[in-house]
Amino acid sequence: MSINLIVMLKAKKNKLMAFIEIMAEAKTDLPKIDGCESVKIFKDMNDPCVFYLIETWGSEEQHKSHIAEFSQSGGWEHMSSHLISDPVMSYFREI
Repeated sequence: MSINLIVMLKAKKNKLMAFIEIMAEAKTDLPKIDGCESVKIFKDMNDPCVFYLIETWGSEEQHKSHIAEFSQSGGWEHMSSHLISDPVMSYFREI
């Protein structure tokens, strides 16, 4: 049974345009990763620096494997340099 991951990210104002590009790449690249079934990216209408990702994965383990690979490749270090703080994320199952 698939799981959903909801992630809140807050970009630095001075890196906002670059972060939007990263999000555009994520929208294209994440669904190509084994286990990722879909990704939707939302930008807060009241705070242009706040983004929410709703990702659907085959399992929590598949997502954690992706995060480990993303971190090992240096992708996380690059993305996090655009953020004010670490993302806030939780796993959910649809009812």
